[in-house]
This record gives sequence, structure tokens and C-alpha cells, in this order.
Amino acid sequence: MKTNGMGTSIIRFCLSPRTRTPLAPRATYRAIGDAFMKVRLCLLGTLAAVLVLFALCSLVYPVGAFGQAVAGLGAVAGTVRDVTGAAVPNATVVVSNDSKGIRRTTETTDAGVFAAPALVPATGYSIKVTSQGFADWEVKDFQIQVGQVVDFTITLQISTVSARVEVAAAPLVEDTKTDVSQVVTSQQILDLPINGRRVDSFALLSPGVVPDGNFGLLSFRGIAGHNAFLTDGNDTTNQYYNENAGRTRIQSQISQEAVQEFQVVSDNFSAEYGNAMGGVINTVTKSGTNDLHGTAYWFFRNRTLNAHDRYAPTTPADPTHPLNPQDIRHQAGVSLGGRIVKDKLFYFFNYEATRRDFPALASVTSANLFTAAGTLNVAAPANFCPGTTAPQATAAQCQAAIQMLTTRNFGTVSRTVTQDLGFGKIDYRMSDRNSLSFSLSGLRWISPHGIQATGIVFNTGNAIGNNADSISCFRGLEGPA
Repeated sequence: MKTNGMGTSIIRFCLSPRTRTPLAPRATYRAIGDAFMKVRLCLLGTLAAVLVLFALCSLVYPVGAFGQAVAGLGAVAGTVRDVTGAAVPNATVVVSNDSKGIRRTTETTDAGVFAAPALVPATGYSIKVTSQGFADWEVKDFQIQVGQVVDFTITLQISTVSARVEVAAAPLVEDTKTDVSQVVTSQQILDLPINGRRVDSFALLSPGVVPDGNFGLLSFRGIAGHNAFLTDGNDTTNQYYNENAGRTRIQSQISQEAVQEFQVVSDNFSAEYGNAMGGVINTVTKSGTNDLHGTAYWFFRNRTLNAHDRYAPTTPADPTHPLNPQDIRHQAGVSLGGRIVKDKLFYFFNYEATRRDFPALASVTSANLFTAAGTLNVAAPANFCPGTTAPQATAAQCQAAIQMLTTRNFGTVSRTVTQDLGFGKIDYRMSDRNSLSFSLSGLRWISPHGIQATGIVFNTGNAIGNNADSISCFRGLEGPA
């Protein structure tokens, strides 16, 4: 359990599928099923009770508002003064977003300071400041990004008649920012090319972030590991391997279409993140709006434009060109988001399927055992067979061993991927200061011989000797209140 500003409580549950032993008697099946149903009903009842308790606590005991962004959210803050520079107390400040159904009303303090924390990252925000004896001041259509505090310095003009001052754009400089961070926007996520549609690969766009190995790990400022991964403010770090949820050998742990934006914090981050010596990747998923939006997509890739790998073995039919194995990849999905009740209840759903057939090329180019052509290095004294000292294998046994080594370690290894991703989200605006958000994500990944998921040619023997089936299933329920 984790508590953030505005009384935000976060719960995360992971449910594992039930397994059966094939030789168990039918009565045992029945007993296991009854016990499982009781545990599931108890878990659901407990979950409902805890969520209701958190909702009541957030209503009765709201935490004080501060001008800082909560993980996974943004904020608006600023000061209001008159033309002489004196603070304007008790001025009414309204921050709203029509598409998200958000309307936050607050007042300035005696020092003229105001803050509206815990705002959903989105475009289309507006802010309006009114005070008796002053002309209205308003900014329309500005954006709040994840982890961002949009700071305003407002000067109200004295007015004896009805008047309004409109500002064309919001300030772009965050003078209250202390961390070293960069936001990868939704426009970059949609428009930039990416191999495999693994969205957290865009973290490499940030300065000081480089790949750590070949399986998607990240290094911040030369620090490998010890990173933190957040999704909508929830810690989704795989603590055992210190990787993003779902491990890094899979295609993707969440669809690119379900991600709105994410923040890469590489240094000097605040204590609200913690749990990291390297960096923090703070991801925000999409939500529904008052307008209906949906997408359908299909991506296809094959080997037609792939270059030949110089280390790939040749074939008798074409001994002058390395083998270029097939690589057929299909990625398709749909997403839909909209409102259930205007300005109150919203939904978003995404499903994505990946099917890939990409055999690996197995070879061994160790100078001690094999030649670069893929034949046994019989010239090496250590490889003489039969040898010169007794006891030795027979010539037939030597030939059988050579045949096994060359056929096992050279050729193609079947390798496929079947992945299904699902993500659903419900947002409920209880009031101006309280909201509930529930998300459910699911992943199913099956990849025979898929432990070695990156690369096509393996000239170290890993395609055979250091490979296995890769299977992963995950179901998670997350609900910040």
C-alpha cells in the first residue's frame, strides 16, 4: 500500500492461474475447486471493503494540497498579484478540462499563492482567476504533462467595468523544477519508428540513458540496474530482476496504443519516487474522455528488406550468400475510449495480439573446435579423432560424434511468439477533489525456444545450449483512489 498527496491510496493485486495435477482424483478436483472459489469470493469481498474504506477516508480526511506533482499526475500552481506587486488574497482560481470532466476550484492564500495538485496529464486545460475589483484573467488550452508543475505568475488589472484579460499561451519554463527529467509525449510515441512496439524503448531518447545488455535493460548515468518503473503512479518494478513488469525478454508488457506519455527521471528526483539509485520511468496510460475515440491497427513485417548477416551459415544451394531465415511478424489491435456518464464516468479499453515466426540460426565459430565455415577443426591436435593414445574411440564413433556436433550446432532452430495483451481502465470523478481510477491489465506470452529472444544468428552455441521455452502470464488489478 502506498499513500500520496490528495489522499491517494494505491493497491495492487496479482492473481495467479490455478493449476491441476493430471493424476489427481476427481474428488480432489472438486475440493480444490470449492476451496479456490471460497478464497476468490473472500478476496473479492475484502477488495471491495478496502476500496470503500479508502474512498471514505479520502472524503472525510483529505490530505492538504501542496503545489507538487504526485507520481503519475501533474499539478498547477502560482501566485496572484496586482499591478503594484501586492498579493491578492481570496481570489478564486478555477482549473478545468472539459474533455476530462475536471473542474478544480481553489482560492489564493494571504500571500496570493494557490495550488491545484493531482491533475490528470492531458491537453485542453484552462485556468481562470477572478477577484472583486479586478478584471478576469484566463488562459486556455494548455497542457499538463506527467510529473509537471505548471507555474503561473499572474498580474490582475484593476477594473471599474466588466473586462477580461486572456493570455494566448501558458508558460513553458518550469521555474519550480528541481529534477533532471524529460517527457516522451504521445506525439513522439505515435510518430517515431520503433521495432516491436515496446514503448519503454523510447526512454533511450533521454540524455544519459543507454541500453544495458541486449534484452531491453536500461542504464542511467552509467548505473546499471536499480531503476524504478511506475504505471499511473503504481510501482510495477519486477523487484527480483529489477526490470519493468513482465520482464524484458517479452515483446512488450503493455501495448504502445495504451500509453499516453511517460516521464524519464534520470537524476535528482524527489522522495516520492524513491526505490531507485539509477532512474525512474513514470508511465501514464490513456483514459476515456467525453468524446468517443477509437483506433484499429495492423503492422506486418517480414525478411524481404532484411540484410544478410555476415556470420550466418551458407546453404548448398547458394554457397556464396549467407542464409537469410524467415521473419514473419503480425501485430494487430483495437482500442476504444469514451464516457459512460458525462463529466463523471469514463472508460478505455485496448487489446493487442502479436504472432511471430522467426527461426534462429545456430552456429559455432570457436577457433578451438569449429572453423568459420562450420566444420570441425580437425587440424587442431586436441581434436584428433581417433587419437594416438589408448583408449580411443573407433573411427565410426568419431564420425558419429562429429555428425552430431555439426548437425546440432549448425542450422535453424524453430522459434515462435504468441502474445496477447489486454488493458482496461475506468475513471470516476466523485467530486472536484476526489476521483477513483481502476485499471486491469493482462498478458499472455508463449514462445518456444524464446529465451534467446533477440538476434537472429547465434555463433556461440546459445541457440541450442543456452535456450529454452519462454512462457509468461500476468493479471494485475490496480486502483488508485
